[in-house]
Amino acid sequence: MKTIILILLALFPVFSFAGCSEEHPQDTELAPGDDDNNNDDNGNDDEGETPSGNGRVLIAWFSRWGNTDYPDNVDASTGASILINDDERLGTTEQVARYIRSVTGGDLHLIHTVNAYPVDFDDVRDQNHAEQAAGTLPELADRIENMEQYDIIFIGYPNWAMDIPRPVASFLSAYNFNGKTVIPFCTHDGYGASGTFRSVEEAATGADVLEGYAVEASDVPEAETEVRQWLDRLGIEWGGTEEASVSVTVGGHTLLATWLDTPLAREIQAMFPLTVTLGRYGLREFYGSMPSRPENSEEGQLYFENGDITYCPSNNTIAIFYGQADDPDMGQLTMRVIPIGHVTSDLGIFDELDSRMEFTFDNQQ
Repeated sequence: MKTIILILLALFPVFSFAGCSEEHPQDTELAPGDDDNNNDDNGNDDEGETPSGNGRVLIAWFSRWGNTDYPDNVDASTGASILINDDERLGTTEQVARYIRSVTGGDLHLIHTVNAYPVDFDDVRDQNHAEQAAGTLPELADRIENMEQYDIIFIGYPNWAMDIPRPVASFLSAYNFNGKTVIPFCTHDGYGASGTFRSVEEAATGADVLEGYAVEASDVPEAETEVRQWLDRLGIEWGGTEEASVSVTVGGHTLLATWLDTPLAREIQAMFPLTVTLGRYGLREFYGSMPSRPENSEEGQLYFENGDITYCPSNNTIAIFYGQADDPDMGQLTMRVIPIGHVTSDLGIFDELDSRMEFTFDNQQ
């Protein structure tokens, strides 16, 4: 499987974008300017002690994609480079977030603003400089209501004019980080982390901020090993790696899959052997109702990778996604799903199945 980087050059430094939608331009790094401002004027809204979490990990990142209304045919006029991995398009900061998730099993969260950022590079640069100079805290579109459950929070972003994007400052000002561990990571186009790690430390009042990670956008496709080495250096025992192997039996075929070591995935695994009737939807997935509703849940995400096994808390369904992750119409979900496993066998078998089948999930013997 080959990873391709298409670099679409504009007159200014390359943008790197991430997010979940039809196209995934990379998160934009803005070059430094005369009106750069590295000072944050933020505090956490809540005071006092934060209730202890349960060791869970949150991986939050900001990206221009997901916060900009790009046209469907986004091209070089945006000043963007696009990372294409196995026919899926995504941005560099999101890719790093996924590397982190593969080790930690953390929950993914895109920091999303109420007001979209402009499409034009110059307009974004000017708006960012103005926001930095004024100490603006852009309004965010959603809030994590159960932040207290997280002990470790990764914060990802592109380097914007030698500082964190102001929506990241909004996110850090919205929660009480007392007693929590915060770990920054940054994508850039040659300026490194600059003063961004210091900005995160100043904004995440009361948190223990650990060693951050910065990677040049063009190096992200080959950076997974480096990310894992960085995570190892942090000295934290991660409990969310894909270790368990399970089998999925359908129509006389047995498929192999990995199973996540998360509270939700473990709860569903405790139901094995689990037999459910799943129906085909849109040449994209087989899904159906769970026999009972799990007690554990997470925030979930609005995208998937081909092969993902997911749980949807909105309608209490389990699904196996087997195609069209990169399709503009089918790759964007309307209800959040929570990954619990991933099919590692050939996905071509799903095209041969009837439209409604019984699937049995069990531990691999």
